[in-house]
Amino acid sequence: MNAKPLLFLILSFFLGGFQAYGQQKTFTRYDYLHGKLNPMRTCIDVKQYEITLKVEPDKKYISGHNDITFYSKNDFRKLQIDLHWKLRIDSVVYGNMHLPFTRDSSFTFIDFGFSVKKNQLRKLKIYYSGKPHEAKKAPWDGGFVWSKDASGNDWVGLACEGIGASLWLPCKDHWSDEADSVMMHLIVPEQLTGVSNGRLISVLDAGNGFKQFNWKTGSTINSYNISVNIGHYAHLHDTYEARFTQKDKPLMLDYYVLTENKEKASVHFQQVKGMMACYEKYFGSYPFWDDGYKLVETPFWGMEHQSCVAYGNNYENNRYDFDFIIIHESAHEWFGNSITASDPADMWIHESFTTYAEAIYVEHMMGKETALRYLKEQKRNIENREPMIGTYDVHYHGRKDNDIYYKGSWMLHTLRNVVDNDTLWFSALRNFSLRYKKQIINTATVIRYFSEATRMNLKPFFTQYLYKAGLPVLEYELKHTEDGRMEIKYRWSNIVKGFEMPIRATLTKDLFETITPMRAWQLIEPNYILSDDFKIQTDYFLIDVLKR
Repeated sequence: MNAKPLLFLILSFFLGGFQAYGQQKTFTRYDYLHGKLNPMRTCIDVKQYEITLKVEPDKKYISGHNDITFYSKNDFRKLQIDLHWKLRIDSVVYGNMHLPFTRDSSFTFIDFGFSVKKNQLRKLKIYYSGKPHEAKKAPWDGGFVWSKDASGNDWVGLACEGIGASLWLPCKDHWSDEADSVMMHLIVPEQLTGVSNGRLISVLDAGNGFKQFNWKTGSTINSYNISVNIGHYAHLHDTYEARFTQKDKPLMLDYYVLTENKEKASVHFQQVKGMMACYEKYFGSYPFWDDGYKLVETPFWGMEHQSCVAYGNNYENNRYDFDFIIIHESAHEWFGNSITASDPADMWIHESFTTYAEAIYVEHMMGKETALRYLKEQKRNIENREPMIGTYDVHYHGRKDNDIYYKGSWMLHTLRNVVDNDTLWFSALRNFSLRYKKQIINTATVIRYFSEATRMNLKPFFTQYLYKAGLPVLEYELKHTEDGRMEIKYRWSNIVKGFEMPIRATLTKDLFETITPMRAWQLIEPNYILSDDFKIQTDYFLIDVLKR
């Protein structure tokens, strides 16, 4: 997902939460039912969702069924499936049996009446219907968006990262379990087009004034990324030839835009190819090559729906002459969609790498100095109000600031300068994307990987920036000695145990030096320094500086 860049809207989500080093909020049992993996959820591994969804915009009504193919990891009798309380479950079918179930708010408990044995592949069909939750300010609050285009045609979008896919779909609504593939049979009014993830397989007449659009993904996909888009769309098609990797076929680029914006989009979306080349160079080839890449115009700002990126930025470039939504949300294809955090508490993995990717794009297209200026503008949004790590095993999306975006980006920028070897740094970044491609990971995996890749113990570094709200503080003191020399004392404060980080300092206008502060005061006596010359290079390191 995106945070409003620079001076725009501050992101806020729905639920609060206690944190390490942070404030405390009491969670309900429903927060734990949604966010924790209990035995009624861990007993299965989802293999496929085959979704049949009829959308009736005039009624703001949906109906259909989800065929859940799953692998039983353990013997079980009861299964938890999640679906928002506003929607009705009409029936649950297993083979030729209708299974009994009970509902508790947005959680459904299905009783098979017998033990489903482990190591079996089975299918469960859930029929449901109703008026789904409507977003007030998508994508931040989540829900369906029922809108009209300039010609009065229905225009429907969906965003549900925070609130969860169970907003509209009966599913196992937990980031840790991605379906290996999704088949979407999207039924919409016949004058409209329905767009979802992956490749369009066929379009059928569904009768009674409706058409059915059949889409299929060939890759694992997180449930919050399953997309529903409906509009009076024009379709633009293009291709991208790989520039930095070996591919035997071009990447399919498809754009679904409102009819009145077709000519504008054909020009504006040309920047997709430059973006794709940049990310291919630094992170490896587009992860969902066989599914293709789509931009779909939506009645909300944007969202990183896998292979079906939601776009609603009105074809506007920023002061750096690129469209923020295209560059940011597309980077999520690598960080968030390919590499996915197992728990929203680790959502920094999605947003920090993606926001840092913006700066890499700027550097790739416009040079290092421009990228540094871009990073300085990101830095203005850092608040340091609470740790970037959230609360585990609970439905947690209650961050009070945008630090998982901007502070996270600056944490990675800082790490690049700590490594102080761009060849090593960019190799580590690319190999990280490739090693964990289409995998679900956590913070510990990230720390372990970058420690090994850089041959540095980075656990204290990540602990400092992820688990502690405040920044490390470099304190220093300048004074003249009796013989006229300048004495500099310096040390770290507000740091976690084991934190060590070299910092570059300007000693004179022509002399730079790397210093390695400790908790205890250290002393240097460069007799050539003037007090006005001494400066810490805070353009390269995310720290607070205190002159005593």
